[in-house]
Amino acid sequence: MGFTFYIEELRVFFPYDSIYPEQYRYMCELKRALDAKGNAVLEMPTGTGKTVTLFSLITSYQWAHPEVGRLVYCTRTVPEMSKALEELRTVINFRVGELAKDRAAAPSAEPVDGELEPQPEPTGLAAGHILAVGLSARRNMCVHHEVSKEGDRERVDEMCRQLTAPFQREQAQGTRDRLCTHFERYEAALSRQSQLLDTGIYTIEDLRAEGLKEEVGWCPYYAARRLIQASSVVVLNYQYVLDPKVSLASALGGAPSLPGQAHGLQGSKGTEPSIVVFDEAHNIDDVCIESFSVKLNRQRLDQSSGNLTRLNNEIERVKREDASRLQDEYRRLVQGLRQAGQIDDQVAEQLQSPTLPEDLVQEAIPGNIRRAEHFISLLKRIVNFFRRYLHVDRAQCEGPLSVAHKLEEDAEVDSKSLKFCHERLRSLLNTLRITNLDEFTPICKVADFVTLLGTYAQGFTIIVEPYPEAQGLYDPTLLLSCLDASIAIRPVLKRYQSVVLTSGTISPLEMYPKILGMTNVVATESFSITMERKCLCPLIVTHGPDQIPISSRFSLREDPSVVLNYGSLLEQLVQTIPDGLVCFFTSYRYLEQVLEKWYETGVIMRVLKHKLLFIETKDVVATTYALNLYRKACDSGQGAVFLSVARGKVAEGIDFDRHYGRCVVLFGVPFQYTLSRELRARLEFLKEHYQIKESEFLNFDAMRQASQCLGRVIRSKRDYGVMIFADQRYARSDKRSKIPDWIRTFLEPGHVFMATDMAVEAARNFLLQMSQPYEELRGAGASVLTPQALKELQETEARVLQKPAAQEPSAEEKDPAPEALFEEVLRAEKRQRAV
Repeated sequence: MGFTFYIEELRVFFPYDSIYPEQYRYMCELKRALDAKGNAVLEMPTGTGKTVTLFSLITSYQWAHPEVGRLVYCTRTVPEMSKALEELRTVINFRVGELAKDRAAAPSAEPVDGELEPQPEPTGLAAGHILAVGLSARRNMCVHHEVSKEGDRERVDEMCRQLTAPFQREQAQGTRDRLCTHFERYEAALSRQSQLLDTGIYTIEDLRAEGLKEEVGWCPYYAARRLIQASSVVVLNYQYVLDPKVSLASALGGAPSLPGQAHGLQGSKGTEPSIVVFDEAHNIDDVCIESFSVKLNRQRLDQSSGNLTRLNNEIERVKREDASRLQDEYRRLVQGLRQAGQIDDQVAEQLQSPTLPEDLVQEAIPGNIRRAEHFISLLKRIVNFFRRYLHVDRAQCEGPLSVAHKLEEDAEVDSKSLKFCHERLRSLLNTLRITNLDEFTPICKVADFVTLLGTYAQGFTIIVEPYPEAQGLYDPTLLLSCLDASIAIRPVLKRYQSVVLTSGTISPLEMYPKILGMTNVVATESFSITMERKCLCPLIVTHGPDQIPISSRFSLREDPSVVLNYGSLLEQLVQTIPDGLVCFFTSYRYLEQVLEKWYETGVIMRVLKHKLLFIETKDVVATTYALNLYRKACDSGQGAVFLSVARGKVAEGIDFDRHYGRCVVLFGVPFQYTLSRELRARLEFLKEHYQIKESEFLNFDAMRQASQCLGRVIRSKRDYGVMIFADQRYARSDKRSKIPDWIRTFLEPGHVFMATDMAVEAARNFLLQMSQPYEELRGAGASVLTPQALKELQETEARVLQKPAAQEPSAEEKDPAPEALFEEVLRAEKRQRAV
């Protein structure tokens, strides 16, 4: 199983017997970016083996270039992490086997004294093995018999800190009931300079299993954090790289090093020779903005006052019982927080500064907040200022400098003190030995807010909204909204040698480098899916049989004829589509409106005669239960309809492959709420700083969400499905041009302006065609390449690139487009085989 091939001088270990043409082209572009030590934005169709392609190329590149650091693979959910690590295990196991075959086929060593000296068989890294680990939150990794039973993330974190904080362990000496035995075994293993684990691929479940073994028994969470420094591949969530409050950037860079060894390997110009991959990166700008935004309201400010009262009482208690502790902290602050290293990693891990490391000045904490009681007094003035600031009867927006000036005038707080608020609060909580940090979340949010306010003069806006939820319900909120996504990803681009953004729906590619501030982008490519038969049937439905346009635009939402045509389309589809049918609406509110009308007009009753109906709600548990029942209905042969919402959980992380999704319908264009003040502020910022027009960004954002919804139904080349864009606006060029190339390729001219009944007939004919027996072709010109066909393709490609210099090349031939080059290679190969 599997084969090896070369891309230029690089030997690639690929664990399957055949490869897709788009996988090969993806590898070529990725290698080009790695060779140039640059960044890449690559779109590859869903279901074409993107993960195994990435791991095959990058691990082969690491093997050929030992100076390259680790691979940091970022994904979104724990199941995706486990799936990625399983693919990596397949790749590495194949590589180990191939290297063993190479050693067995190598010529024997020269005899010594007439006898062959046996050569020891290499093991571990020398044999091609690597160490790779996955890392998630404590809630997903804890194996403590009591803590692991808790379902709430914050409660798990609090209980863990109560068992593992250094001062708690000092007080609990000799009392095993108050200690975590798994953490104690971890500490004991480190004191013996143990490597914790041998080389191998370890998912979160594998690490938990190791933690439950009697002979091992260490804490999987802390072991994984430690093993990051020794790993060649790390798989984790986006937040561990992008969010400075939980960032592990300091441990992720450099070359792998075992515990106890010197860590970190610097590349040229201060960059680290590591590779960061953001998979499913179509929403990465939203993740960046969310990690730097903070929201406060009156309830949180009231809770902050309670926190300050408790801290003040705790300070007075420590003064009476152990005054030297506060004096030691004061001396450390005089020396400077960052130089003194006074923060314990385990305790302060959840209280990382909300600002980027390079934005913190290397100097001592200002004198007016060094003493604990002075700092508490300052925080009280800040909280009281925000209380007064929230007394508004109309919404308002201000810049950071304006609010900072008001804070300085009203509360007598200078901006330099604001910049260090969170750092100072972290030190105080550590000095007071606070373990239940979750109870102090409100005051930590206030410290986050003012720290960002005092650090950044641009890229943020402060929005006060008196009626955030519903008109008439007065509950003012204060939002520090990040407008510039490049702030969060800037240190990643600066620190690491290569950053790769990849997804199945990341069109248009040129938008991402612009809004993320990416420079040195070597490769931006969208790869079409190669199929011998047409497995996708995209249809754009613009009107009903009564010629009335259908659309979810605000002016037409209440139009009964539009809702009636949508209902008619669904009724006809449930009679035509076998198995599963998935529908996406633009919002929960619109879904509720349409369902109400459908119920009144009898559409729901008529649909239920043919298929069961399930609905996504805001309740995660209820939605999960509905999904399980939907799959059971599809497995039974009856089929079902699942009504979901774009931008929801189902649209982002649930696959409807095979019979679970033979058709997907998108009712409307999923635009954001354009009257949102947060969105308006961001649009103005993009227009001013990046010259991105409002309509351009709104269309880009809506179409990437639409593409994400439609891509749920195709998860492999053997899969097939119907994709219906049910809105007249999809027929416009500004929308259609932003559909990913691998979907737009299958959009026929006659399928752009369709009535609902015509679309149903086209879907029926497509599914009838797909039901016919089919045998997959292999070799040249097929959608699957055998090793021999890949070799022939590479030879033909080389001949195309090495044309005689006597023929003066045209402008296109001098710099052929990848698509045109690939098509020319296939045509040349077919001609050669015909001869």
